[in-house]
Amino acid sequence: MADTTSAASGAGGAAGLPGLPPGGPGTAPPGSPAGAPAAGLRALWAWVRFVLAVRPEPQEGGPRAAPLTGLAALDGTPSSGQDAPSAWLGAALAPLRPAYLQALLLSLGISVLGVFAAVFSLQVYDRVIAKGGLSTLVALVTGMVLAIGLEFGLRQARALLMQRLGAQVEVALARAVYERLTCLPLARLESLPPGYWQTVFRDIELVRTTTTGAPALLLVDLPFLLLTLALVGLIAWPMLPVTLLTLAGFGLLAWRSERVLKPGHAQERERLLSRDLLQADLAASRLHLKGLGPSPALGQRWEQAYARWMQDSLARSREMDHYRDLAQGMSVASTVIGTSAGALFILQQLMTMGGLIACNILAGKLVQPMVQLVGQWRVYGQFQAASRRLDELLGHALDRGQAGVALPRPRGTLLMEGLHFRYPGQEQDQISRLSGQIGPLGLHAVVGANGSGKSTLLKLLRGLYPPSAGRVLIDGADLRQFGQLDLAGMVGYLSQQPRLVAGSIRDNIALGLPGASDAQIVAAARQAGAYEFIVQLPQGFDTDVGEGGGRFSGGQRKRIAIAQTLIGDPPVLLLDEPTSDLDSVAEQAFAATLRQLAQDHTVIVVTHSPALLTQCQGILVLDRGSLAAAGPARELLPRLGLATPRPAPAGPTAGAPSGTPSGMPAGPASGGTVRAAGPQPVQEVAA
Repeated sequence: MADTTSAASGAGGAAGLPGLPPGGPGTAPPGSPAGAPAAGLRALWAWVRFVLAVRPEPQEGGPRAAPLTGLAALDGTPSSGQDAPSAWLGAALAPLRPAYLQALLLSLGISVLGVFAAVFSLQVYDRVIAKGGLSTLVALVTGMVLAIGLEFGLRQARALLMQRLGAQVEVALARAVYERLTCLPLARLESLPPGYWQTVFRDIELVRTTTTGAPALLLVDLPFLLLTLALVGLIAWPMLPVTLLTLAGFGLLAWRSERVLKPGHAQERERLLSRDLLQADLAASRLHLKGLGPSPALGQRWEQAYARWMQDSLARSREMDHYRDLAQGMSVASTVIGTSAGALFILQQLMTMGGLIACNILAGKLVQPMVQLVGQWRVYGQFQAASRRLDELLGHALDRGQAGVALPRPRGTLLMEGLHFRYPGQEQDQISRLSGQIGPLGLHAVVGANGSGKSTLLKLLRGLYPPSAGRVLIDGADLRQFGQLDLAGMVGYLSQQPRLVAGSIRDNIALGLPGASDAQIVAAARQAGAYEFIVQLPQGFDTDVGEGGGRFSGGQRKRIAIAQTLIGDPPVLLLDEPTSDLDSVAEQAFAATLRQLAQDHTVIVVTHSPALLTQCQGILVLDRGSLAAAGPARELLPRLGLATPRPAPAGPTAGAPSGTPSGMPAGPASGGTVRAAGPQPVQEVAA
């Protein structure tokens, strides 16, 4: 089986990202069992361990996790543990640990300066008012002005630091996700609809916000509550038990809110994904739906999907609002209880009036982050779910990029040996018992009924699908040894329904050969029959193609896509219905172009076009994934109800192969042969 699940070499990593060094230690944490402590407590503990560079202990009886370097975990290495902090996230944040330590130091300074207001109130009530110390008041006010200015500067510096961290984290993760979008195996890509990728990029934004935004700052500030508690005990020790009970009450409320809200996160996300998938389908099919006219059934289906998501979202919001309002009520109640208790302690001469005022200020600083913590539980739960989804995506192995050794340009001999292929989850093979040789050189057609496996065969020959059994060789070399970049240079592939991407015509054609010169782009456009209509446009090759190439007709889009395939001049061309959208004149012209290319290329087309079939030299007939017949076109075309092929044009210069087919007997339905169409007969391979 083709080894297309090999990990990529990290091309999508962020080694070149400014401010994000390639190194940095990190470890893949062990998995967490079901029924683990609350997600917020795990997040807080993981955050402390991460910032302090504490490595998690290995699981009992298991080996210690190997350290990760830089963004190495983003290269497709699967991570273990669904509830544990993801390996890729730790790897992405590891180079940023010094910056997080800076944020901790800034938070320490902010926390120290934050208690100055309580000390100021204590001194004003106990010294200035009680003793009439105006000079003391001036000194205190001057000190508070300096403290307020310094605190403002520290907060601005911390905010700027976290913004830069957020940008680096999001760019690194976005690069990794884009690499998956382009380098995942084709079978996996086909299983992920467009709406899924929209959700993934929203998950990236959520991860960035949680790790570098307000939720992260809240976790950074929580450890410094101990400093405030210590000051409460120093100023008014009788109030310390009251303060501790207040914090315990808020902690219990936060834990309870997490227990209630967590089960609904997965369902809410599924509803959101279902809504986005339907919206993406509707948007992509809007022109077709316009032609069909308004559809009440489709409108009702959309409303139901939207209503299901909205119902779940509103339910989560109501629960969140309930706990947030309860936290606000508890905040007011804590002020009343604290003031009442302080008044009793003052009457018993256990503390002063200034101590009560200062204690109330400090209690407010303690209660405020706890109220925020209750409000942020939903964010932490969503972050944990988003991390698991990204962990699943980034854990998939990528297609191989390039082979270790570059081989010479192949001549174009494709050999199939016992080729089988079955789609995941299917019970029957899509391609079965297929053996034979095609090429070198010549124009060959693959025909068969719908669903017979023609397009699948081209994807196997291109190396986009790994065979379930058997193998494909090009010039005697197994395709599995090559990466997708190697195969793209050797085998050009045109899909049945190509789609252009946003940008100009030039940009789209150059996708087939990055760095292509203007001469190469013009030559490819001429070969594809696109040059004439492109130069007639007001902006020529700089014309924007629109969404999916929607500015042009189907035939024009197909010709631009053909130019993409031809510009790299690969020795093997696999074209799936290349003339399906072309008019008869353009079809005849392109058929002649293919016949000319076949003199020094191996060209294989899937087609039902008589104009193209009559130009072919060899034909393969597929029936339910098996080879029904194969042989020269002049023998098989009459059996298909078509005329014999037209005479071949004059061959190339002396010594060069002409691509004229040798005598290939038509293969019977149960065991025909596929042989090369070339100037000399080659060895037959039984199907």
